[in-house]
Amino acid sequence: MNGDWPKRLQRWAPYALTPLVVVAALPAIGPGPWLTLTVAGLTMGIMLFMVAAGLTLIFGLMDVLNFAHAAFVAVGAYIAVSVLQPLAGWTNEMSLALNIAALLVALVAAALASGALGFVFERVVIRQVYGAPLRQILITIGALTVIEQLIIVIWGPQAIPLPKPAMLRGSVFIGSSSIETYRLFALCVGLAVALAMHLFLTRTRLGLVVRAGVEDREMIQALGYHIRSVFIGVFMAGTALAGMGGMMWGQY
Repeated sequence: MNGDWPKRLQRWAPYALTPLVVVAALPAIGPGPWLTLTVAGLTMGIMLFMVAAGLTLIFGLMDVLNFAHAAFVAVGAYIAVSVLQPLAGWTNEMSLALNIAALLVALVAAALASGALGFVFERVVIRQVYGAPLRQILITIGALTVIEQLIIVIWGPQAIPLPKPAMLRGSVFIGSSSIETYRLFALCVGLAVALAMHLFLTRTRLGLVVRAGVEDREMIQALGYHIRSVFIGVFMAGTALAGMGGMMWGQY
């Protein structure tokens, strides 16, 4: 057992680095600013995680360099605009429950729209370039340009305001620390998504298939799993996560 400690330490050291840096900064900047900056940094990091997790899933299992991933982030943000505008009555109401309900509806819509677009994208574009990295780069950059122009055609070239719901504007005070209310909401949503991903990948049979497919896709096929179906599901999940990240960034 004692011989396992170096391996365990090596495994967990990267995860411990960030908390150690955060704690080390506390004496230097004081507890008030420290808490404000820590929550802000965690919130920004968790939203980047939602975007990057999808890209990592796609590259890790499918070995696809998807340079159009940012387009799905933008689609998620614009879908959120289209959903929240009709729900202005909910977002302007001084009710935290209605405000959060409106954001969750927009979040689900962004995920569904981006996932559906990802399904079409995989079938029409990505399927043609499996195993060809250079062609993947060229065709996904071209697809990124096409999706950007379609966004302009549908929503126009002008910036569209996306105000925060009434109860999520402003800040709350914890001691001497001022923390933006929306950041707390975004942090909770991001942590919930991260926990759901962790449980899916570690506690479900399909998650085990996805992880095993990263290591040895030929063995997964030999065991009777249809790896192409897994590919489509993973690509849709990755683009759905990108859309969710885009919705959160749009409000942020």
